[in-house]
Amino acid sequence: MLKDMQFIIEIEDLRKRFGDNEVLKGVNLKVKPSEVVCIIGPSGSGKSTLLRCVNLLEKPSSGKIILEGIDLTQPGVDINKVRQKVGIVFQSYNLFPHLTVEQNLLLAPMRVQKRSREECLEKAEKLLRRMGLIEKMRAYPDQLSGGQQQRVAIARALMMDPDVMLFDEVTSALDPELVKEVLDAMKELAAGGMTMLVVTHEMGFAREVSDRVVFMDHGVIVEEGKPEEIFTAPKNRRTKEFLSRVLTA
Repeated sequence: MLKDMQFIIEIEDLRKRFGDNEVLKGVNLKVKPSEVVCIIGPSGSGKSTLLRCVNLLEKPSSGKIILEGIDLTQPGVDINKVRQKVGIVFQSYNLFPHLTVEQNLLLAPMRVQKRSREECLEKAEKLLRRMGLIEKMRAYPDQLSGGQQQRVAIARALMMDPDVMLFDEVTSALDPELVKEVLDAMKELAAGGMTMLVVTHEMGFAREVSDRVVFMDHGVIVEEGKPEEIFTAPKNRRTKEFLSRVLTA
């Protein structure tokens, strides 16, 4: 049982290089089941690369990523199985434009998990109701607002019954009035006990929803702690500088 695990994700001395550029420089992070961890920091600090390594979209240069007790960096790991356990939602919605909302949701569980259309359709309808989008099942992505497309992307990731959800700046491409509906969907997920790693520039969301906030800069975790600690009394000078800029912007 996941709830009986001390940690669902364990990242040990994770490093990632792109040529001569070392983007992650020894990241250590542990995440408990049902914990919501928000990762904040300036652009280029390695936040998105960290998420992509957890889902093995980027292969770590060295270090360990242990998911549910299994070291994903070991040879022979079934990457496709891993990706079924770890859902990821990006800044760009990545929906298939030629497929309806329903078809976008049904494609992966039917093809990858070999689940029946009836079972998948029932789950898709349940998720779209939860996202407030049941009336959009037959719509195509270009008929939806950005906020609606992002909620469909979240629902699509949830179709695979992941144990962990990764969110990479999912509201940064949205108009301000559309941000709230996406954050509300994420809040509901968090309230339901989903383990979440969230890279975000939405400081209000991080403060309200996260169990822990991690501040990254130049490829390392500079500081981490409870939201009230990080936002009210950060200890590290670099954290203070960053927050003084973003909270007064």
